[in-house]
Amino acid sequence: MAPKGKIEALVPGPGRFWPAHLGDAPIPQLIVSPRSPMNPTRINTPVPTALLAAGDHNGSTFYQHQRFQAAVLGRLSPEVSLQDGIWAVRIGQAAQKSALEKKVIEL
Repeated sequence: MAPKGKIEALVPGPGRFWPAHLGDAPIPQLIVSPRSPMNPTRINTPVPTALLAAGDHNGSTFYQHQRFQAAVLGRLSPEVSLQDGIWAVRIGQAAQKSALEKKVIEL
């Protein structure tokens, strides 16, 4: 079956990194591009302030979604282990504590 079109998600990075001299940061958009008739549509998708305040993670790629689905369906092993995730959180917490207390944190 031939593709019927594509959808692109344009998600700018964190606003705090946007240079002030460029004006307001771009608004996230979806671009829906059907193959026939060829008529791309841009849909503004502003992000709620509370969600922006929750962090800078802007989601995952199409390929990451494919691998996640394969792992959930048992066709692929997860790329990271539970232990990897635990260590990532511990390291992040230690880095934050180190910055606040201005000292080395041993793990």
